[in-house]
Amino acid sequence: MPKGVKSNTKKTNKTKKTVKTNTAKLKKLNEEIKILKDANEQSEDKFMRLMAEFENFKRRNNKALIDSHQKSLEKIITSFLPVLDDLQRIINDDSNSDLSVLNDGISMVEAKFTKILLSYNIEKFDSIGQDFDPDFHEAIMSQDSKEKENIILEEFESGYKIDDKIIRHSKVIVSKGNK
Repeated sequence: MPKGVKSNTKKTNKTKKTVKTNTAKLKKLNEEIKILKDANEQSEDKFMRLMAEFENFKRRNNKALIDSHQKSLEKIITSFLPVLDDLQRIINDDSNSDLSVLNDGISMVEAKFTKILLSYNIEKFDSIGQDFDPDFHEAIMSQDSKEKENIILEEFESGYKIDDKIIRHSKVIVSKGNK
């Protein structure tokens, strides 16, 4: 056989081996692609389920928060209704022409109201005679006095706090000092 023919046979055999090898590699790569596609689909499905579960969690949590807020509001309002009832009784009692009886009734209502505030840890804080502190007080006016400067002389509206948190600043008149 001529030299060129032998060489072509060797090349053909080598090409066949390369084709077989490449076909096997291609088959293996296609299998890996299928495995990766399946894993990707599972991951996407899991992601979608988790997103739906998270949305449901947010919805439930939001509803629970609203329900809790509503119950707290109902509890607070319900605790103040007896004070309103007492005020209405005082207003509607035509026999109260005596001012001292009326004052006593109003004082009792104020005491009941204060007791309810205390049950929620809401306390009034003293300001008169104290040094002015912008964390607790709001100066609405200043005036000359015998007191030293920045001493609170009068209180127009009381200040209140829940535990250590100020919920309303005292509205006060502050001393300008001796002039």
